[in-house]
Order: sequence, then C-alpha cells, then structure tokens
Amino acid sequence: MKTKFSGLLTLLLALVVQISFAQTKTVTGTVTDGSGVPLPGVNILVQNSTTGTQTDFDGNYSIEVATGETLVFSYVGFQEEQRVVGASSTINVSLQAGEALEEVVVTALGISREKKSLGYATQEVSSEELTETRNTNALNALSGKVAGVQISNATGNLGGSSRIVIRGIGSITQENRPLIVVDGIPLDNSNYNSSTTQAGGGGRDFGDTGFDINPDDIASMNVLKGGAAAALYGSRASNGVIQITTKSGKKGKGEVVVNSGITFEEVNILPKVQKLYGGGGGNFTIGDQGGFNQATINGTTFDVVDFATDESWGPRYEGQQVLHWDAFDPEFEDDYLQTRPWLYPENDGSTLFQTGYSYNNGVAFSQGGEDSNMRMSINNTQTEGILPNTKLNKTSVNFNGSTKIGDKLKVDASVNFTVTDGFNRPAVGYTGESVILQLYQFGQTSLDYNRLQAFQTPDGRQRTWNRISATNPLPRYTDNPYWVLNKNTAEDKRTRWYGTVGATYNFTDELYAVAKVYGDTYDFRVNQRTAVGSQALPGYSESDRDFQEINYETRVHFDKNVFDNKLSINAFVGGNRRVNEFHALASSTNGGLVVPNFYNLSNSAENPSVSETDTQRQINSLFGSVSLGYDNFAYLTVTGRNDWSSTLPADNNSYFYPSFSGSFIASQFINADWLSFLKLRAGYAEVGSDTDPYQLRNVFIGDDPFLGSVPFSLNNSNKNSELRPEDKRTYEFGVEASFFNRRLGFDITYYNELTKDLITPVQVDPSTGFTSTVLNAGELENKGIELLVNATPLMTDDFSWDVTFNFAKNENTLLSLAAGLETLQIARFPFNGVSLNAVVGERYGQIRGTNFVYDDQGNKVVNDNGSYAETQDVQNLGSILPDYNLGIRNSFTYKGISLGFLIDHQKGGKFRSLTNIWGNYSGILEQTAANNIREEGLILPGVTGDVTYNDDGSYTVTNTAENTQVISAQQFGTDYFFGNDNQNVFDATYWKLREVTLGYSLPKKWLGNALSDVRVTAFGRNLLVWGLDNANFDPEVATSGSGNIQGSEGGSLPSTRSYGLNVQLKF
Repeated sequence: MKTKFSGLLTLLLALVVQISFAQTKTVTGTVTDGSGVPLPGVNILVQNSTTGTQTDFDGNYSIEVATGETLVFSYVGFQEEQRVVGASSTINVSLQAGEALEEVVVTALGISREKKSLGYATQEVSSEELTETRNTNALNALSGKVAGVQISNATGNLGGSSRIVIRGIGSITQENRPLIVVDGIPLDNSNYNSSTTQAGGGGRDFGDTGFDINPDDIASMNVLKGGAAAALYGSRASNGVIQITTKSGKKGKGEVVVNSGITFEEVNILPKVQKLYGGGGGNFTIGDQGGFNQATINGTTFDVVDFATDESWGPRYEGQQVLHWDAFDPEFEDDYLQTRPWLYPENDGSTLFQTGYSYNNGVAFSQGGEDSNMRMSINNTQTEGILPNTKLNKTSVNFNGSTKIGDKLKVDASVNFTVTDGFNRPAVGYTGESVILQLYQFGQTSLDYNRLQAFQTPDGRQRTWNRISATNPLPRYTDNPYWVLNKNTAEDKRTRWYGTVGATYNFTDELYAVAKVYGDTYDFRVNQRTAVGSQALPGYSESDRDFQEINYETRVHFDKNVFDNKLSINAFVGGNRRVNEFHALASSTNGGLVVPNFYNLSNSAENPSVSETDTQRQINSLFGSVSLGYDNFAYLTVTGRNDWSSTLPADNNSYFYPSFSGSFIASQFINADWLSFLKLRAGYAEVGSDTDPYQLRNVFIGDDPFLGSVPFSLNNSNKNSELRPEDKRTYEFGVEASFFNRRLGFDITYYNELTKDLITPVQVDPSTGFTSTVLNAGELENKGIELLVNATPLMTDDFSWDVTFNFAKNENTLLSLAAGLETLQIARFPFNGVSLNAVVGERYGQIRGTNFVYDDQGNKVVNDNGSYAETQDVQNLGSILPDYNLGIRNSFTYKGISLGFLIDHQKGGKFRSLTNIWGNYSGILEQTAANNIREEGLILPGVTGDVTYNDDGSYTVTNTAENTQVISAQQFGTDYFFGNDNQNVFDATYWKLREVTLGYSLPKKWLGNALSDVRVTAFGRNLLVWGLDNANFDPEVATSGSGNIQGSEGGSLPSTRSYGLNVQLKF
C-alpha cells in the first residue's frame, strides 16, 4: 500500500518536473454592468480549468493566463461573457443583465427552470462539493449540506446503509426515503437488510442499491423538498426527490480528466474497556473477584484461566503466572503448558481493527460540437475494510451523448454499467458472526489478539479462547474472531445497468415533443457459509434478487412569450407507463452439511429451505403543467398528475395529485443599493404514497410437501380490497433575499405537511381466522422551518472567504391512528421487550420500555437491594427523531489554494444500546471497574423509599431518605440487563467535523501544452466528534438499514474517520 501511495506522488512530481513551461502573462481589467457600475465578486475562470479569480469591490481583477486561452466572466443575474487572451494585457468587460443566464436548476421530470420562478424550496449541490472528499457513496456526500435533509450512515460498515429523510417522517409503515432520479431515470434505492438486522438483532449490512452511482459522473444534485416540487412524479415522490444531473460533453475541444487517489480509514470511537480485571465469572461479593481454576497436569498444579466463561469479572491483573487458553494444544509446542503473566494484553481487542484503505482511479473523456456532444468514463474503487479479510470493489462505466439530425430532431442516449462486488462484509448486531459481540458484549479483556490469529489446529479444527475444555479447542459459546472473519464468509455481487434513450422533435420554435424510455435493472446475488467446527451448525445459503423497472414517457411542450414578451407561457402535457418486475429466490441448507467444507445446497443434510417471490406492478399516468411568468417579477405554476395503479382495486385505482405554486420578485419594485434580490414564494400540493403489490386479496401459501401432497394455508393478515394510497397535503411559504451585491443572502421556508389515510395494521378478532388486517386510518403531521444563509465576509483580488449555514427544525406529531388504537409497534428491539413505536400525540419513533422511578423532587428511587427501582409498565423513553440539524461550511481561497471545512450538528433524538447492556453485564466496559468499585463497591445516587404501584401504571413514593446501601460492582453491571430500560437509552446529539479539504491548483506557467490543469487535494471526513451523551458510541452507528426501523445499536461496528489524497489531471 505504501508503495502504491509513493508511486502516486512520484507520478505527480514527474509530471510537474518534466513538462515544459507555457507562455503566460498577467491580464488585468475591470468588469462593469451595462451602466458602467463596477461589479464586485464576478467569477473569472480560465475555460476548461479550475484556475480563476474574482473582482474586488471596484470591479478590478488580475489573473495569470496563457495567450490564446479563454477567460469566462460570470455573475448571477447577468449574461456570461467570454474573451480570448491576445496580445493585450488589459481586458475590460461589460456584463449585460438578461434572463438567459439567470440561475437555472433541474426540477421534476428533468426540466430546467429559472430558480427565481419556482414557488417552492430547492437546494442544489455542485459536483465539486460532492466529490472533493472522495466519498464513495454519492448520497452520503450530502450530509450536513442541505437544509431539511437528514442522513444517517454507520461509516464503519463496508458500503453500508444510509438513511435519508427529507422534512421528517411522513408515514409510519410505508416508505419515507426520497425518490432518486438520475438524468430522468427513477433509480431503485432498495435495501434488503432484514427487519431483524435493522433492529440490531444481527446480520450483514449489504447497503443500499443507490451506492451504485459513481460520484465522479455527477454534475449536480438538486433536492426537491416539498410536495409542490415533486408532485409531477406522483405517488412515488411523496417524500421528496433527489434529482441528479450527470456530466456531459461541452462545446469546444475534447477534454480528458483523470482522477487518482487513495483514502485511509481508521476507527474513530471505540467503547472504553476496563483494563484492571481479566476473564472469569466472578461473584457478587464486594472485594472478592474470585480466583483461577486449578489443574494438575503431569504432576504439576497450575492456575488456569476460566476460558469457559465469556465475561470479565475475573481476577485483578497482578502478573500472576497462569495457563492461558492457548496452553493446551500439543501441536503448538512453544505455548504448550507454558504459563504467562496475568496482565492486560498489549494487543487488546482494538488491535483486531486495521487501517482500511481504498484506491480510486477514473478517467473521463468528453467532446462537444455545434450539434453533438458525448462523454464517457470508467471508474474503479477498491476498498479493504477496517476488519481483516473484508473487501469491496466497485467498477462503473458511463456513456452519454446527443446529436441533432437535421434542424428539428435531436436524439440522446445514456447507459451506465456498474458492478459492485463485496467479499465478507462484516456482520453487525447481536449475532455470533459479529466480532463486536465478543469484543464489547460477551468476552474477556485478557485476550491477546495476536495469539488469536492462530485460529485453527493443523488438522483444520477451530481453536478458540472460549474452548469447551482443555482437550477440546472447539467453542463453547463463542468462535475465535479470526475464524469468523476467515471461515464464515459471505460474498455478494450486484450487476446493474441503467440508462435512457430519447428524442426531441421541434415542430415550431414554440412547440416540441419529447419521447423517452428509462430503464433500470440489476441482479443481486449473495451467498453465505458457516464452516464446519463453528459454534453454529455448518451451513450454506444463497439468495438472488432480480429487479427491473422500465418507464415509457412522452411529453408535448409549448413555450411562448406574448404581449411584447411580458407574459411567458411554459406548458406541457404527457404520459408515463411504469412497469416493475421483481423476482427473489432464497435457499439454505438444513441440519448441517453431509460432506464437510463442500458449500452447495445439494450438500444439505436435510431438505433445504426454499422461498421464492415474484412481484409485478404497473402504473399508468397522465400529467401536465402550466407555468406563467409576467414581466420577470410574477410567476405561477399549476401541475396535475393522475395515476392508475395496479396495486389498488380496479374500481378505485385512480388518484389525482395537484399542485399550485407561485413566486413574486419584490426586488423589482424596491430601489435600494443594498438589496440585490428579494423573492416571496408559496406552494400547495397533494401527493400520495402507494401500497405494495398483492395487498388486496387473500391468497394461499404453499408449505413443504407432506406424503406427496403440498399443504396450503392463508396468511394471518386479512387483505383489504379497499385500500387507498396515503394522502399527503403540504403547503409552504418562503422568502429568498440577497444583499450588498449578493455578498449576503438567505432562503427561509416554513412548511406544513399532513398525511391522512395512513396505511395501518390493526389486530382483529382471531375468530375471523385472521389475527390482523390493514386499514386506511390515522393522521401524521410534520411542520417546520428551513434556513439557508450564504455570506462572503471577505473578498479581495486574491483572497475570498465564503460561509454557508443551514438549519432545519421539524416538529412531527402522530395525530391519530385507527379507532381504539393509541400505540402501533414498528419493531421490537433485542431483549427486555424494548420496542420502537408510533404513539398518538407524540413524535414518531418512540422507544418504549421501563423507566426509573422518581420521587417528587426528581430523585431516582433505590430498591431495598440497593438497585434502582423501575416502573411496572412501559413508558415513552424518547423519540429517535432529532430536535434540529444544522451545518456550517467555511471556504477560503487564495490564488490557487483552497481550504474548506464543514461542521455538522444534530440536536436531540434517542437511541438504545445493546452493547451498553451486555458490556456492563459482562464486566467489559470501563465503568464496571472505575473508582475501585470492585474492591469497595458503590452507592447509587438516589433515595430509598416506599413505592406504591397503581393499576393504571402510575406510582407514588413515600418515606424517602438518602440512599446509603453499598452494592457490588457485579450487581451494578448486571442491573443494566435486569434493571430498567431507560439506563440504556441515550441522547443522539453530536457535533462532527464532517469534512476538511485543502486543495492546490498548480500555476498555469508550470504546465505544458498538453495539460490544462493539475489539482492536488488532501481531505478528511469525520475527523472529530464531540458533544456525545455516551462517549462509547457515535449515535450514527445506531442504524443497520435505511428503512423505518432506526435507533437500535445492537452491536454495531465503530464509526470511522477517513483521510486521503487525490490528484486530478485535465488534458
């Protein structure tokens, strides 16, 4: 790895040294508006490079440039100008105001519109902002950058899941993630983690299918946040849209862009482990931690470690000579019957983790002319994770192009091919396949992990610390972690194609038609194995998922200006047919394997388990839009879409989704030098959330054959033939303003979203033959504010400082459920009945469990045995939703040097930690040996008292007094499991230094004729985390999926920090 990294730097230095110098000179000038008034802050860029500058307060500029190159002058609200550098060293430019180059954004259906005309909030993120820290997941790169967008990602999971939510939770059982659209292609972003895995119960996190997008192909992302912005997509866009536009060929000479970089990844936060006591069962006696086992072997009596116990309540480390777990195998002569001191190991559990790394290499070629353009790229990322023998490889190929055929017809096409290939993505959650379980839940702090690397005997049997006996090295409870990582492996591979082909025909200058076909298809295969000799039965499983979606779309557009160009009309009507097909086949062995180490379904000791699923869906749609603009200051847009869905009853499958939005440019009527722009906007929309296929009729399900016959049975849930889509009604108001020649600006939005007819499962009388059914019942409200502030506090000829601040606060309330239903359980977390719920009158995602008992003064009440009392009924312990999120980005540029950093903050929310339960229960975590409590015991803060529990779950506390009862450390630790649930629920607040970048563009005079730009960027991600409620856990690790089940840390991999270097060459 070091050799490759050194080679990258050597290549860069060789390019710098060996190229010949070009003829450059200093060009100066002044930029003014049409009236001759100097314009500060005008962007001046050398075409096809990153070399540039800005004008100062007096409109003056100075730039180093080669003769023959082109300078591009751009400023919001003015037409772009280009000047070719000739013999003169002075170039003065006058920019003309004009609509043509107002800020343009990509909106619903891929249609570009002037941002000032929009009556709803959007926020665009540029390619540079997305790729400067080389995040391999394009969607994760939005973290902290967009107001109202919350992204949670467990960074330690190799290509793991990301949770993306815009403006809060809008449905309690249906999809809450936004629609992803790439160049008009609705892109599937499914996550196949089981509900058990998402709840922390164990499994492998294979991530989201949106990971397949290549960040280097992206030109921009535009987030359509509200209903009015996304209504044209119908029911599938009720949670907003992330609209991705990819790069394309530009007019001019061809360009080749090469990116090569390396990223290193290190563990950021690990649970703190006590280092005073080793493995053993201990006892509940204060000051007596128990001793070692004894064994007489060949006439010699030895103290022996209690290797059969997967806890750390053993003797204190004092250098005693003992036989450790690895002293009983004659095949290992150096260790056989050799004692070692009883000390905390130098190579403790943290050394299991390694520095992960990824190499990213890509090349892109683009070319454009008068009538045609094209771009093609190939990119490869090879990643090794933070755990040994875990790898991920992604290769992407992209081609897009367009050409005019005659004067009226233009055709375009794009195709993307991606292969995502994972090997042994680590297991997470409470499962024997997860190494986190024995590191921080059930294990021994006395283990030397260097010695654990000898994980098998010469005959291939497993050799583990938690052995059955001195003569049997096989596991009692826990496999050797290196056995898990090398023998119990998994492989996954996703092969994906997505693309579009289309044509545009201009009947007249005002009337044109567009026809498109969008396609997205992939095959996702996973196989997993459990080796012979593992604690679990040996086995093998395979799963194969095939997905396909085709959209056929046509539109007819009419664009015209009338009444002396004062009234603009932009209208279109269209239709769409969406066809989805999904096939899943899963099978696994039963009862072990007949032939050891032959991993094939045919080798199953008993009949393999098989499940197969086929689903189909079709939605036919008609839609239309009319946008009117008057004299560049007043705009109104009305849209409508009607969907006919195959998943709804035939006589009730038609739903209409309208939207209305408008904007008013007030600055047109305010003559003030300090005001650059002022816009008022408002919007209203109705959108829906469709149900899944096959929810209308009861069908029989085949079971395993018996005596030659196949038995069939009905599902326990009674289908509902009258289901309707959830109905979301949203309105928003906003103000956009900028001041002092756009040196300061803000965008503020207030929104209110009400979702009615929630699709809700309810229990029914078992005498009906069913236990539940699904109804349209309940209402959920989201309301909040979003704020975006942009400022340039300092700007000179060579230096600029830009600040971007975003803030979002969402208030979520479940107003009602079905009649008589106050609580709906979303998921059950592992152990103790803790669950995730929707509760009427509360925010979504209430963690429910038992709580502390408090007296009237808020003191915790202690039982007679010295442990904390707990409530007899479960209570709401807090919502997983945050109170607010904010991001602060600072960017500094000085000539060719740039420095930027992004701070990301989340306030509030809750998560529950299973590692906190078992890490304390088993004596691993630091607090179980802090302050000498194993020798002296401890007194819990609180009061004693008499607690009377009432039938309604309430209680009264009387006769309180200060608690003075001493308990043992082991009672204190085990109470995290036996005691109340609230002590394992933590605040999810965090502050993060999310991104840091330092870039340098080599001066043009250093470059030869072949190179147009060389830029070197050093970067870091998630370098610092602070402000945590529990310093053992990054709150973002409490996610193992992207669905509605969140807030459970069941044994998550630790969060990570990344840093690296990237070199970009342009030819």
